[in-house]
Amino acid sequence: MTVSAGSISADLQARIAAELSARRTLSPGDYQKQIESGQGQAVIESLLFFTDPAAFTESATELLASLEADFAASAQSARPLVLDFLIDLAIGLRSFLPVWNLRSSGLHGDAALGPEAVGQVAATTRDLLAKLEAGAPDESATIIQRRRADALARLSAEVAADPAAEAGRLTGGSLADFVDRVSAIVESSHLRRLAERRAAGETLTELGNDYAIFLQHTMYVGMSFVTSNPVLVDVAWVADPDTWSPVVDAIIKANPDANESELARLATLEVVLANMRLLRPIFLLTDGKMGYVSLQVNPKKHGDHASMIADATALYAELSRRFDGGVPNVVFKLPGTNAGLTACRHVTARGIGVNITVNFAMFQQLPFATAIHEGTALASYLTEMNGRLAYPVRDELLAKLDELAAGGVSEEQVRAAAAWSGVAVTRRLHQLLSAKDYDLSRVRPLIASLRWYEGPGHATLPDPCPDVIDCAGVSVITIFPNVRHALDGLDAIEWRDDAVAEQIEAEHLEILKSSELFKQAYFVGDGEWVADDSAFAPDFEIRLADETATVGFVPINATLTEFGGVYDVFVRRLRGRSALLALHQAFDLDALRTALTDPLPGTVVEGLELAANAAAPGIDALLGEDDVRSAVTAAGDAAIALHQQALIKHGRE
Repeated sequence: MTVSAGSISADLQARIAAELSARRTLSPGDYQKQIESGQGQAVIESLLFFTDPAAFTESATELLASLEADFAASAQSARPLVLDFLIDLAIGLRSFLPVWNLRSSGLHGDAALGPEAVGQVAATTRDLLAKLEAGAPDESATIIQRRRADALARLSAEVAADPAAEAGRLTGGSLADFVDRVSAIVESSHLRRLAERRAAGETLTELGNDYAIFLQHTMYVGMSFVTSNPVLVDVAWVADPDTWSPVVDAIIKANPDANESELARLATLEVVLANMRLLRPIFLLTDGKMGYVSLQVNPKKHGDHASMIADATALYAELSRRFDGGVPNVVFKLPGTNAGLTACRHVTARGIGVNITVNFAMFQQLPFATAIHEGTALASYLTEMNGRLAYPVRDELLAKLDELAAGGVSEEQVRAAAAWSGVAVTRRLHQLLSAKDYDLSRVRPLIASLRWYEGPGHATLPDPCPDVIDCAGVSVITIFPNVRHALDGLDAIEWRDDAVAEQIEAEHLEILKSSELFKQAYFVGDGEWVADDSAFAPDFEIRLADETATVGFVPINATLTEFGGVYDVFVRRLRGRSALLALHQAFDLDALRTALTDPLPGTVVEGLELAANAAAPGIDALLGEDDVRSAVTAAGDAAIALHQQALIKHGRE
């Protein structure tokens, strides 16, 4: 029996509505017991996202009073949990989070709370925190130390000028100081103002975190989408090995017969699941329009549509099972290749959303836009990797600088034009889809791979980040941590709600006509979309059906090569953890070599600890191998010290 497109969409929407209704009607139970048993985030989620505004103030006030009354007599193990809850609730209430439910006039009309009402509960929460922490100095000191370490990790990812100093200033001398300082940063965020404009219906742009971790902080400023790829999943593991190495180890132990590809899929799934759970309330509150996590299938299989379809459908079924039959708030990254197009048509016809990646050019964007438009998924995304196009265009134009200079074009003009190249493609895509009346809440252009332009050659740019500031109004912009930090560090941003509808200056386009890469990306060559596009016709027109030419397109080739390389490193890390676990069961020299040459420092350190305490023959020679010495040096001071101890133990030095 053929299932109609309308019935698939209706079924998805009905399942989302049923889950939202169930979450709203659940009895809050004993919030205090939940908090004291380590479920504080679940309580915050219930209060902020699923509580009726009319009941919120009373419910929150009663809870705070109960926590205060019982704090002195509570178990010592419960006190830090209560303090952590108060920190997160106080910051959450002063963040963008209440806009999704408590302050949403779209959901609640005149019954929605105003900022003053929410702010009063936030102030009460903060004051209670200050009072309780005074009676729990040891617990408070431990929490400050942990929050400072978390802040240091985040600020390091943001490439702050002095992450350690900034983390120290942020945490201050008390938990209440920490709340005040984080809240001040969140409240002054330029990106939060853009998110608020979207919530008010003034712009279309949804903001996303172009990183696999630190989602909670970005949600405070209004982000509601996460993109992931092998690069970002690997970064999450490297940035927080204390969290993710045990997760990976548990996966390996639970799946002893899994091959490396399967382990990579399972490990990626855990990172994605953590983000899906955080965004789940937004997904439910927006009827499945927002709150998605983008999950990439194996990037090395970009030419195998059957493998991509099998991966996406199997993962979708597994994620639905993890959410008790609910609709997964996930979309699957598929490459902008002909095989990717076949996979896209198949999965979107089944109501499964996609995010088309490794995507730069109209010969990719428009066929995928049509396929998504004809599918049944509630939301899908057309990524334009702005910076990964702009840099090759820049390099191509700079190689022609003598020729361009003869025509009166300066290096500064070349650099400025190249910075606009990705923006130009994004704007053209948005404008073409709008002219066709495509539903931009379902067929969603997305900007990724942002670049920050400053210094020599960029003085004529109106701002240092055209990929964001001059593309406001596009459906989604996903932002790297360093770019987010830099944007919010600007003195001011004057958001133009529909900047993406503006035209690129003729001077920039004229220079960009000298770039074959740009013309390949910008050219449409289809009368159904553009009547006459001959001014931007490239010397050789690539069509998506030509897989060899598509994969050979410079930015596509470079990106696929990078993603494939990082995927291989990711698999090597998994191999190292597998070897390490095997060593705990039985000593094996080959397994030790695998662990000691692993690219993850923690695995090398643990392997050296085992080597120092083992008495098997051959360890001394292994420790002296060049590959081992190189991996030890890369792993840092702790590994170097352990390596030296192991060498002494085994008589090498």
